[in-house]
Amino acid sequence: MLRFHYYGPVLLALAAAACQKSPQEERSEALNAQREANQVSREAADDRIKQVTQANREASKDIANAQNEASKDIAHAQDQAAKDITSAQQEADKTARKALADEAEKNNDAQRKVNAETREAADAVRKDQSDLSKSVEAKLNKLDERVRDLTKEAEAPKVKPAVATSAKQKLTAAQAEIASLRTELPQLKTSSAPAVEQFRTRTDQRVAQIERTLDQVHDQL
Repeated sequence: MLRFHYYGPVLLALAAAACQKSPQEERSEALNAQREANQVSREAADDRIKQVTQANREASKDIANAQNEASKDIAHAQDQAAKDITSAQQEADKTARKALADEAEKNNDAQRKVNAETREAADAVRKDQSDLSKSVEAKLNKLDERVRDLTKEAEAPKVKPAVATSAKQKLTAAQAEIASLRTELPQLKTSSAPAVEQFRTRTDQRVAQIERTLDQVHDQL
C-alpha cells in the first residue's frame, strides 16, 4: 500500500508524458491528415468526373438511340404514307376505270335500246305503209270495178244520150282520179310516219269524193 502511494504519482507522470506528442509529430499527423483529405477529395472528384462522364456517355447513347428510333419512325411513317398514297391512287384509278366501264355499258345499253326502238318504229312505219298501200289498192280496185259497171250501164241503149254523155264524163274524171291515186302509192315506201298519216287522210278524202261521183252517176242512170 505504501509502495503504491509512493510509485503512483511517478506512474501518472510517466503516463502523462507518454500521452503527450511532440510538435513535429503533431505537424506530421496534420500533414498526413491533409494528405488523406486531399486524397479523398481527389478520389471524390475522380468519382464525380467518372460518374458525369458515364452519365454523359449514357445520355449520348440514349439521345442517339432516340434519334435513330425517331429516324426509323419517320422513315416508316414516310414509307407507310407512300404506301397509303399509292393504295389510294390505285383505288381511285380502279374506281375511275369501273365508272368509265359502267358509263360505257350504260351508253351501250341506251344505244341498243334506241336502235331497237328505232327498228321497231321503222318496222311499224313499214307495216303501216304496207297496210295502207294494200287498203288503198283494194279500195281503188273496187272503184275500178264500179267504174266499169257504171260505164256498161251508161252505154246501154235505154240511157238517154245526154245522160250517157254526162255519166261518161264523170266516170272518166273518176277513172283519172283513181289512176292518179294509184301512181302515188309507191311514195308510201319512202314516207315518214307523219307523211303516211297525211297520205291516209288525203286518200280517204279523195276516195270518198270518187265514191260520191260514182253515186251521182248511179243515180243518173
